[in-house]
Amino acid sequence: MLEGTAPRQDFPRRVGELVLGAAAVGLLLLVAARSAAEPGGPGRTLFALGFLVLAGIVGGKFAALFRLPRLTGYLAVGVVFGPDVLGTVGHGEVKALEFVNALALALIALQAGAELTAEMFRNAWRSLAWASVTQLAVVVPGMTAAFWLARDGLPFLADVPWPAVLALAVTWAAISVSKSPAATLAVIGETHARGPLTTYAVAMVVVFDVLVLGVFSVALTFARVLVDGGTTFSADDLAALGKELVASVAAGTTLGLLIAMWLRLVKGDQGLFVVALAYGVTAFCRYFHYDTLLVFVGAGFVVRNISRQGPVLVSVVDRMGATVMVVFFATAGAHLDVDILLSGWKMALAMAAARVGLTLAACRLGHRLARDPETVTRFGWTSLVSQAGVTIGLVALAAERLPPPLGAGLAALGIAVVALNELVGPVLFKAALSRAGETGQAAAAPPHG
Repeated sequence: MLEGTAPRQDFPRRVGELVLGAAAVGLLLLVAARSAAEPGGPGRTLFALGFLVLAGIVGGKFAALFRLPRLTGYLAVGVVFGPDVLGTVGHGEVKALEFVNALALALIALQAGAELTAEMFRNAWRSLAWASVTQLAVVVPGMTAAFWLARDGLPFLADVPWPAVLALAVTWAAISVSKSPAATLAVIGETHARGPLTTYAVAMVVVFDVLVLGVFSVALTFARVLVDGGTTFSADDLAALGKELVASVAAGTTLGLLIAMWLRLVKGDQGLFVVALAYGVTAFCRYFHYDTLLVFVGAGFVVRNISRQGPVLVSVVDRMGATVMVVFFATAGAHLDVDILLSGWKMALAMAAARVGLTLAACRLGHRLARDPETVTRFGWTSLVSQAGVTIGLVALAAERLPPPLGAGLAALGIAVVALNELVGPVLFKAALSRAGETGQAAAAPPHG
């Protein structure tokens, strides 16, 4: 989806592009300093959109110069020029640009679904099953124990009875086991990766997203029962969740059939169709409480596997994706609360490190049981480190459902940990794809000797 890293011989040209881009960004900063536009107003929002596109592209090129994922550059631009650092893009503009998220997630999910094939699942079902089991069996208890051991260093847990602390620890573990399909799939798109590790990563982050929703719902329900005496557990909540997931799969299947029919009957540029589809279906999913990611992934899977329109869909998404991804990840960077990260960085770092260690242990165990290829066994864990939108959504839901002191404290810790994982995860995964020889550049390179 995103442009790959340029060859080494283009280094002088890339440096020249960076210098020109940086000059353009500097010019826009001067314009912003002299602007009298109302913060959060239409004029300021339009400026923020253009600024993030230009600055994000420059940041992505700078990151690629050091062989880092371009989305790391996009995130860094959002943090630096966001509300908490330089303030070039304020809170109002960040809020106003959230409309881009729906389009970006739709494009990411459609391409992810279009990359999945029935043959892939037939070949990888054993690996996915063992990986899912070990993630739940190792990471969830491990992160529960980590939260329990760290309770004295968490001020919001002062004077909280131990049953409630244990319930919050389980909720924290359910949040910790979540992954970032958006970041993982964006790195794959940027590097044009293909191979066993790529196949495992795509299937795992998509399939596991469904499992995480169920685990989190159960954990949060029990936490509310123990923390708030007025709340009771009801099996109806779990039944409703199951119905929503089944309905999401059915909606994705129907959407895929409609997309395939449209692409077959209507020729020409499909960009406007995809934009209308992204926003229309996202609104539909929010209204009926469907899993938006699952619906779009299902649609892409159907288009790829029961029609001949899969390459057409991927081509449309590729053409539209580059600029949208820049704004999406730059806005995600601007959303990160730097104050929270700085004030609780020690505890956040400890939790993030514990999560990475447990993820690595769970992956190694799962790969060994599944007898996965050596490449997947060595590097599969790197695709599961990133956290972003899905995790932030779970954190926000926990903050909303739990009593204010506990919910707010858990949310602050969660956002700080997400910030670290969001910055480190894509770097680890891109490096792993390169070492595995699955990136487009590596595949195109002549063999040694």
